[in-house]
Amino acid sequence: MTTLAHVSGVRGAVSLDALSLSHGSVPAVRGVSFLAAPREVLTLLGPSGCGKTTTLRAIAGLETPQHGRIMIDGRAVYDASCRINLPPEQRGLSMVFQSYAIWPHMTVAENVAFGLRARGVGKARLHESVRRCLDLVGLGALADRPATRLSGGQQQRVALARSIAGDPGVILLDEPLSNLDAQLRLAMRTELRALQRRLGLTAIYVTHDQEEALALSDQVAVMREGTIEQIGTPQEIHASPCSRFVAEFMGVRNVIPCQVIPHGGGVLALLPDGTKLQARGPIPTGPVCVCFRPISVQIRTGPDGGRPAVVSAAAYLGDLMQYELQAGDLSICARSLPRDDLREGATVYWSVPPEACFLVSA
Repeated sequence: MTTLAHVSGVRGAVSLDALSLSHGSVPAVRGVSFLAAPREVLTLLGPSGCGKTTTLRAIAGLETPQHGRIMIDGRAVYDASCRINLPPEQRGLSMVFQSYAIWPHMTVAENVAFGLRARGVGKARLHESVRRCLDLVGLGALADRPATRLSGGQQQRVALARSIAGDPGVILLDEPLSNLDAQLRLAMRTELRALQRRLGLTAIYVTHDQEEALALSDQVAVMREGTIEQIGTPQEIHASPCSRFVAEFMGVRNVIPCQVIPHGGGVLALLPDGTKLQARGPIPTGPVCVCFRPISVQIRTGPDGGRPAVVSAAAYLGDLMQYELQAGDLSICARSLPRDDLREGATVYWSVPPEACFLVSA
């Protein structure tokens, strides 16, 4: 198997401590702290304008924060208190941009070799490194192809090959799959994760795609307005979002303000229409919402203990149908396998298992 010289070495960690960065009077990153452990993928996830790309560019040295500290492999590359601010080429990392930044007048091999030549790498070592990196991304046979004759997926592989050619300890990726079509994104997502694991790289990945973040990451940091709203494993972020913002961003369609009533060893969520749902804790402080995913909603055509509603809309999603249920002023989104008895205008009864209901801060 083709590998790089540094694969068996100890990988470096990346840590941010209270990092803040403003563009003029507008704060872009506000007190961001996290640790990306060696050989781990940490994803910065959030909507446009939340500060995730600015954070990535600060780590790379392409933007200068005003406060905080950035450590790479145990070494401070930026520290406001000590006035340390190493240039990008001294930080031991590489970056893959959203646009790939492929030189159109060069061949595939020349694009990968560009950074090595700039560092003064000798000819023999340069050719060997280029060959190995192209083999790793499956482009060994295209070394002499002009960059203008590459597909989007091939350009993305060239950008990856170039980023690992200098044997970096850390790789930064700024929405590298966003320019690809849906099917290619799925394939490249798998390839990217496999390459990261094979090389033992520490990776910090930026995306607005929730599914992409869950599939690729060891840790996910959900960002909002320049801060980290929640950080945890993909399983933690998906199963136990901490706030209404995180829940809705992670695709929880049913997020309903409620009052909480202690009930035995658990709690009851009292909805505005009087519906009571058993929910799992913990109970957040302040205003509370009860959440449940559309796939957890059970729909019956007979009462059976459920609450009545009318099917107000039905949408075909392929493997599933999505139903909008209206119960007075309460709207419920449900998904299930297609059913002939759930037509628009039909009266149905809905319920949610207690283990599927969880509470978040409003």
